[in-house]
Formats: sequence, structure tokens, C-alpha cells
Amino acid sequence: MRRLRFVASVGLSLALVALCQPCAAEQERGSLSGVLRAPSGAGLPQVVLKLSGAGETRALVTGPEGRFRASDLPVGRYALSATLPGFTLAHTEFEVTAGQEAQMAPVLAPATLHEQVAVSATRGDAALSTLGTAVTVLDRERIEAIQPVTALDLLRETPGVAIARSGGVGLQASAFVRGGEPRFTRVLVDGIPINQPGGDINYGTLLPLELDRVEIVRGAASSLYASDALGGVVQFLTRRADGATAPDFHGSLEGGSFGTWNVTGGTSGRAHGWEWNAGVLRQATDNQEPNSRFTETAGALSLRRALGARSELRLVLRGDTSEGGTPGQTEFYRPDLDARYQQGDLMAMALLRATNEHVSHEWRLGVSSTHQLSLNPQDSGPYTPRWGDHTGSAGGDWPDAAGFQNDTWRLTAGYQAEAQVARRHLLTAGVDLEREAGSLGERSAALLAPERFNAGAYVQDRLVVGERAFLTLGGRLERNDSYGWAAVPRAALALRLRSGADATTLRASAGAGIKEPRLLESYGVSLFTKGNPALKPERSRTFDCGIEQRLASGRVRAEATLFHHTYLDQIAYFIESYDPFLGTYENLGKTRARGAELSLEAAPLHGLRMSADYTYLDGRVVVSADQTTPIYAVGRPLLRRPKHQASFRAEGEVGRLSASATMFLVGRRADSDFLGMGLDRNAGYARLDARLRTRVARGLEVFVACENLLDRRYMEVLGYPALGRSVRAGLRLRSIRAVRP
Repeated sequence: MRRLRFVASVGLSLALVALCQPCAAEQERGSLSGVLRAPSGAGLPQVVLKLSGAGETRALVTGPEGRFRASDLPVGRYALSATLPGFTLAHTEFEVTAGQEAQMAPVLAPATLHEQVAVSATRGDAALSTLGTAVTVLDRERIEAIQPVTALDLLRETPGVAIARSGGVGLQASAFVRGGEPRFTRVLVDGIPINQPGGDINYGTLLPLELDRVEIVRGAASSLYASDALGGVVQFLTRRADGATAPDFHGSLEGGSFGTWNVTGGTSGRAHGWEWNAGVLRQATDNQEPNSRFTETAGALSLRRALGARSELRLVLRGDTSEGGTPGQTEFYRPDLDARYQQGDLMAMALLRATNEHVSHEWRLGVSSTHQLSLNPQDSGPYTPRWGDHTGSAGGDWPDAAGFQNDTWRLTAGYQAEAQVARRHLLTAGVDLEREAGSLGERSAALLAPERFNAGAYVQDRLVVGERAFLTLGGRLERNDSYGWAAVPRAALALRLRSGADATTLRASAGAGIKEPRLLESYGVSLFTKGNPALKPERSRTFDCGIEQRLASGRVRAEATLFHHTYLDQIAYFIESYDPFLGTYENLGKTRARGAELSLEAAPLHGLRMSADYTYLDGRVVVSADQTTPIYAVGRPLLRRPKHQASFRAEGEVGRLSASATMFLVGRRADSDFLGMGLDRNAGYARLDARLRTRVARGLEVFVACENLLDRRYMEVLGYPALGRSVRAGLRLRSIRAVRP
């Protein structure tokens, strides 16, 4: 009996020891959690982190808003590193103790030529090196260095983008992304579309007020943004408060050629739980042609309030009102001295964001509106267009005292969720609702009042394969009142062949785009034109591939991209009969654009930076949308899109003084006078801009900016002379913070 009790006692002891061993082992382990942030403070998802120490190595992939976590770690000292081109990871060492979770908030430090972070390509923060899509980002530092007069100036140096302005500041201006029509680009402000329904956008009155950065996505993005994003996306992001308690003040005062003056002022800070940034602008110029005076007043406000540790409310409001003269093609005939336009724009957005350990939620509500009135109250009489040896048919003015009204507005609402699945998948899904309406037509008659409702749902998966491949797959299903149902896919791949300072990355993307008709094209009713409710959406198929190479320990970055875009079912005016005269709109046209984009950026010395961009575009009409106009005939090059264009920029800083110079070279391009003179080519031109600034006190600098320094005579659009040499000088208060008592 004693022997039996002894055996039972020993067995029980051994069992207790076995049960306690896992507990002891568990107590000897810990865990890690944290958020990886870019220098701007944005959390970066889909970044591969390397965790090493205590005899083991792990790869972690950051999730929504840059969150990461590692469990079951042996106690000991660890180091965290990241292989992200253009960034370095500092302050990475930490200690894991038994039964505890280490907390980290590592911040990526920028390299000499630092990486940029974009939101437009994926509808969430993403480092460009993890995207297979071609994206250009202009941050606040670059925007301030360019010293733009209008937002169009921020796109001049972007590869794959051609611009055309009908004369001076404030007049009609367009941007062509990879050979697409201006209406083929989705234009956003803080995520809210500001295109008129159907894609129209006038960059001439869009001023760079309180901008934090600009993002240009090249390639179809309708899988995320639906209508208008056939050729790409341009997004303007508003400046935010930096979270400091004491208010910050900034502004500028400048004047110069052509009676130009500009006053801006802004402030940011934090009070009563709200962070805010606000700015105002007043700008005026006479330009150089008669009846070209342009004036604009604009304001912007951004508010943010934290609603807890992981939720926030953000409000954005932007508005402007402008007026300008429209003298016409003064290179070919006398100016129209009474024609003018008035325009007012408004954009408002409310965003609520909430996150937890697994999912990030975002609710968005926005409204954008454009109010335009074109006036021509007097008959300026007949004219005969002439230019050199060319003479056109006699023409006359078309007075309209009441004017033509083009008022449109769009109400948008959306929800988006983002979550990390199976550690390497970042899933994004959302829905968008849009209500579009307008009040259009000649004010002397009854105005057209069309309305349209659109709804769409999208899903996107960003997958990290191994440690060097980043795959993005997505698609969208859209329901539009004009054309019904449509589905569009998209795929992109970034493959990092080599990491480190001299990284090599291959990129490729393919996608499809759709665009809704203009309101007049679907619902228009007039004596000579009828809308066509059976129109199909205009469509695109886009492909590109490229390589990015960093050299000289990260001081040189070279990039090359090949692209091929096809634009189908383009809507054009079609004459049904001549007696009586009646026309409508049909899906008639097809064009294609293929070419190459080359970029080179270098920082060979401290304080010196140089860059060069070149675009080759072979754009052709495949199926003519206008059989009556030779410029649109099959095989003709695309209107106002140069085959060759390039820019070269150099900027340096020594002590308090900084200077920059940019040379733009734009090749010959197809165009038309549309006056019967037979002109179908616009000559190329070279334009040199230069800027000089010096700091004179804390936060205060004096600057001089000169556009078209060589005073070259050219036309971006046939018949509309571009501005000659323009010099501006002024004071800028970059940032000065008030001292609280």
C-alpha cells in the first residue's frame, strides 16, 4: 500500500511540473506593438519591417494606419529595421520583458532624395515604392519653391501631363494626362470631386491656396473613383494644423508686371480641443491683352477634433469668386472688349474616422458646386481673321445680354473600411453615392434643370508577397442614371529587385476607366440640339510598365515608364439633318496614346538639387468623332498634345539665399484656328523661369520670381498669345508662431 501511495505521489508531482512548464515558458515571453509613421506623421501600411534579436528574426507587415504587432517573443533585446527606398528607420532598439508588451512609435527619417507618401492611388496612405502605379507627389516644400500663380503651374513639370491656357492668368486652362481629354481626369480636393458632372474642369481659376501637397496619378483609376478617371487623378490636399498649442501665422504680399498683385494670409493652431488652419487670398492682374483683367477672392478652412484615442472628425471648407474678361483670339482679330465671365466655386467636406485593433472606418459627406455666367452684352461688329499669309472667312460677334448660365453641383456620401487580413493582405472596401444636378442654358430662355443619381461599390486588396513584391488588385461596380451598369477592374505590381540606398524597383499596372456624359449630352433640349439618354459611358484601357533606380547612395533617382492608353466610345456632336438643322450626341470617337516618361532627380551636393523630365507622346485619332473637321480625321495627331516636351530644373541654397531656374521645352503640336484659315499646327516654344529668395528675419523672406525670362512670344492655344516676360516681387512670412503668455 505504501508503495502504491509513493508511485501515485510521484506521478502527481510529475504532472504538476509538466503543467507548470508552459506557464513558466509563457512568462518568459513578451510581445510588441506599435505604429510606423512617415515624417509627415501619416501611418504607413504595407511596409515590411524586420524584427531581429534574442536568437530569432521575423518579418512584420504594417496594417491600417501603420499598426503592427508581434506576439510570443522570447525575452531579450531587439532591433527593428525597414527596407523602404528613400527612408531610413531610426530609434529602433527596444527590450522585451516577460509577460509585458513593448510599445513603439518608430518614425521613418527621410533620405537625401526621400520617398513620398500618396493617398490618391489607393484611397489610403501608401509609400510610392509599394505601388505599381505611376504617381507624382508635390509636397509643401516643392509647392513653395515653385511659387505658383495658379494650380496649373504645379502640373507643368509633371511627366505625362500637357497643359494649354487660352492666354493669361484666369482664362480657360486645361491639362491633358497621357493624351486624354481634359475631362478624362478626376480632380479632387481632399477626396471630394470638383469636376463638373461629366468631367469638365477649368484650371484657370483654381488657385493654390493653403495647399499641403498635390498628387497626380497617371493611368485609369475608375476602379476607385468611377467617373472621369479615364486617364488619371489629380488631387489637391489642404494644409492642416501641426497640433501645436500656440497659433502659427503665414502669408505673402507681392506685385509685379501687368498690374499683378497678390495678398495671402493664413493661420493655424489649436484651441478648445479643435485644431484649425485657415487662409484667405486676393489676387488681381490686368494680363497683357485688352479686356483680360482677372480678379479672384478665395478662402479655405480646415478643422480637426479628436474624439478619442482612435477617432477624429475633420471639416474642410473652400470657396472662391472670380471675374475676368474674355477678349478672344486676339492674335487673329481685334479683341472683344465687353465679353466677360463670372464664376463662383464652393467645396465642403465632413469626414469621420474611427479605428480599432483590426479595422479602420471612414464616413465622408461632401458637396461641390460651380456657378458660371458668360456675358457678351454688345455687338462688337464683324471681323476678318488674319495671321501672316492666312486669311479666314468674315465673322461676327454673337451678343447675348442675358448671358449663358452653367451652374452645377454634386452631393457625395461614402463609407470605406480598411482591414489587415492574414497578416499580408490589406483589404479596402467602400461605397460611394452621388447626386448631381444643374441649371444650364441661355438665360433668355427656360433653363435646363437635369438631375442624376449614381452609386458604386469597390473593393481592393493590397498584398505583400515575400518581402519585395507588392500586388494591388481591385474592381468597382457602378450604377449611373445616364448609362446604367458598368464594371471596371485594375491591377498593379511593384517588385523590388534590390533594396537599400541603391534600390531597384520594377512597376506595372493595367486598368479600365469609365466616364459619364455631360448633363447637356444626356438631357439637353434646345432648338438645334437634343440630348441622347441612350449614350454609353466613355471608356479607357490603360497599361504601363517602368523601372525606378536609385544610385550614388540614394543621391540620384532615375525613372522610366512606357504607357499605352486607348480611349473608346468618345462622345461627339452628330448632325442628324441640315434642313431643318438638328444635331445630337453619339458615342463616335476612339483615340490612342502611347509613349514614354523619363525622370531624373539628383542631389550631388548639400544645398543643390537638379531634376529633368521628358515625355514622348504618340497620340492618334483611330476612329474620327467629327467627319466635318479635318483636324479630327483618322490618323491625325491629338489636338494640343505635343509629341515631345521636357523640363529641366536646378535649385540651390547658400546660407540665407536660395535660387532656382526651370526651362520648359514644348514641341510642335496639332491645333486649329477654327476660323477657316487652315492653320493646323502650333509651333513649339522654350520658356525659362527663374526665382530668387533670401531670408531677412525669422520666418520672413524677400523673393523675386520671373516667368518667361527670355520674353519669348508663343501661343499655348492658337490665337491666344501667352504672357510675355512677367516679374513679381514681394515678402513672404513662411511661418511664425505666437508666444503664449
